[in-house]
Amino acid sequence: MHEVSLMQNLLDIVSKTVEREGGTKANLIHLRLGKLSGVNKDALRFAFDVLSKGTVADGAKFEIEDVPLKVQCSDCGEEFSTEELTFRCEKCGSTNIEITSGREMEIDYILMDDENEG
Repeated sequence: MHEVSLMQNLLDIVSKTVEREGGTKANLIHLRLGKLSGVNKDALRFAFDVLSKGTVADGAKFEIEDVPLKVQCSDCGEEFSTEELTFRCEKCGSTNIEITSGREMEIDYILMDDENEG
């Protein structure tokens, strides 16, 4: 289950960000996760629940935004979303396709307590 190591890395980033920004605690972590990221959302949430205990993210809300799979045809330029993993242009039928989104795993934003607010 590589989600545990992914979550540990994510929590390290959150901790460093909160410290760098002068915060004391993360209240909300918003993650963008692409359909082709290869990450199991349920396993990631479980890893968050377990690994966030005793960290600056303890008690924080963890949100995951699904990023759809989008592709662009290199032949005709058509860009479209697809649920299928067979990449064929909807407009011209070409298989010369480039993935433009759907592989992401990125922290979009972190809401935190300010040190001065308490």
